[in-house]
Amino acid sequence: MTATPADAGARPPGPAPTGPTRPGPGGPAPGHSARAWWAAVALVVLAVGLRVAVAVIAPGPLGAPVRAAGVLAPLVGLVAAVAPGLATRRARRTPGAASLAAPAALGALGAGGLLIDLTLLLDPESAARPDVLPTGTSTLPPVLAVALVAADVALVAATVVATVGLVALTRVTGRSVFGTQRGASLLLPVTGALVAAGGLVASPFSVAGPGTGFAPHAVLDTPAPAGVGVALLAATVVVVALLPGVRAFGTGDDVPAQRTSTAADETGMRVRRAVHTALGAGLVAGFAPVLAASFARDGLAVSPGAVLAVVGGLLVIGLPARTAVIRSRAAGVMALLTAVAALFGALLPTLSGTSDAAGSPFVTGTGILLLPAAAVLAVPALLVVVGTPRVVVRARPTLSVAWLTVPFAAGPALDVVLAGVDGGGTPAAALDPGLGTAGATVPQVGVGTGGWAVVLALVLAALTAVLAVGAGFSERRDVAGGWAPLGARPADGTDTVEPDPTMLPMAAIAAVLAVPGFGGPLARDALAANAAGGAWQNPGAAAWGSLAGVIGVAIAALLAPRARPARALALLGAAGALLVVRLSALVLTPPRAGESVGIGTWAAVACLVITLAAAGVAIMRIREAARSPEPAPSAASVAPPSARGEPSGGQRPGHSRGADG
Repeated sequence: MTATPADAGARPPGPAPTGPTRPGPGGPAPGHSARAWWAAVALVVLAVGLRVAVAVIAPGPLGAPVRAAGVLAPLVGLVAAVAPGLATRRARRTPGAASLAAPAALGALGAGGLLIDLTLLLDPESAARPDVLPTGTSTLPPVLAVALVAADVALVAATVVATVGLVALTRVTGRSVFGTQRGASLLLPVTGALVAAGGLVASPFSVAGPGTGFAPHAVLDTPAPAGVGVALLAATVVVVALLPGVRAFGTGDDVPAQRTSTAADETGMRVRRAVHTALGAGLVAGFAPVLAASFARDGLAVSPGAVLAVVGGLLVIGLPARTAVIRSRAAGVMALLTAVAALFGALLPTLSGTSDAAGSPFVTGTGILLLPAAAVLAVPALLVVVGTPRVVVRARPTLSVAWLTVPFAAGPALDVVLAGVDGGGTPAAALDPGLGTAGATVPQVGVGTGGWAVVLALVLAALTAVLAVGAGFSERRDVAGGWAPLGARPADGTDTVEPDPTMLPMAAIAAVLAVPGFGGPLARDALAANAAGGAWQNPGAAAWGSLAGVIGVAIAALLAPRARPARALALLGAAGALLVVRLSALVLTPPRAGESVGIGTWAAVACLVITLAAAGVAIMRIREAARSPEPAPSAASVAPPSARGEPSGGQRPGHSRGADG
């Protein structure tokens, strides 16, 4: 088997591939696949632009969450479709099978979407589309409906163009361009496709109250052409998920597990991941606006079908590849989603309802700390997502600590959400001290859009932690040598760093100061559930959030002296960011009568100063390492690549310059 130079990247351990890798006489020029990729990408960009324009321009009170989901969701699909090709182009290689397979998989969803969107033109009143229609009796302007249909046509055209490029590529290099597939690797994506198909044929949302005008139906009760489109979409999801394994199931290419993968296995993995990532991202992006409308709009509720479709899409995407860079980028994407959810939690009302005093809208602002938390988490996440592999490896440790800013900042808001779940009769002081006296009650209180965003941010933050830690283990495995046990150190001790004698006492003091810094109040006489309080004043979720801050700063400070200088700087930077979020409560929380600076403020400021001093030591160590001469190569480093368990190209496994970025 042969792997195309476009998507193979650095070759894994194993014998060098044999066979033709260049076009033979009479074959298409190498630029044919590049032209096909550029054309497919242009069509996908056109489709995404049209959908974003409709989400922004659509008339009526759709709500900020629905419009935000309508703008961000198509962009997620666009990134999944073009990422393999962009990574290949950045490596100055010709786009291959994986680059073309991604837009083809995403565009395949356009056929079913075309029939669904045609309903907005042919029978607008029967279109149950809360993502673009304010009520079930309203209609979408014809220009916007035509724009949605044109977007679906562009997606179908992208599939056709990419498929033609794949066929031409196959004629040049043979079917080996797709590599080999292992049937077991398709189990999770195909299972996810079946789950998503089950969700697609069910009702997309539920009606929880009168006056909406929407009448959602399952696929069997939905009239044509929307019903046919939904059925076609469900079938397309399953078929596309199975396509990468056609050779494995049909020609007996499925091979038993080996300790070393071949170049054909690597190529097959890239093609499979490109198809499934684009397909899963398209599924999630298609249902995200409807799901946001189910949460945010009055009278609508989430249906089991929508949950199954989104969960199935995530299963189709599956876990990131074994390489540290890919897993780090996945953690960065999850961190960006966490930051977006935290931003909504900070800006939207945590609770909704009416007060018995004036009947005015009832909103709380206890989630305001999520605003700096979102900013702190978004900065390293962007570096990890769009940075070079060198930047990714250095910035990834920041995510392992920075995700704790969200649980810390969400603590007071989560207390309000839990109190609001109890409904009417809840004392106002239990929800927010600034709302009234302890004896006042607020009837008809419920969880607002911001409250649900807080819950979502907490879930996404936990997923970010899992992916970031997994990327760290994968990085250590890459250093130890391709197939070493998880987290193992190399035999020559190259991954062992002695504690820095200057940084160690600073780290110990910072870890101790973190306890009063997060446990004590920033302001004396701070009331319960106030963001300026501490763990000792705020029982419940706020106390657990403060404990998360203590753990984050302490772990980062104590690990930094034993880490390499660049990683130590990342850890200390994350710890400093946690402290900045903590101190921002003094600015974002309005002062109250009788309050003055408390012990938490002095301890947090001292901890921040010492943490920054330790970071300065890490910067000095980085500069010293840059000025010091390179050490003489060891026997292991001058040995042949095969003797060191490295690819023949001289790159470590997991640090490919190919389509994995």
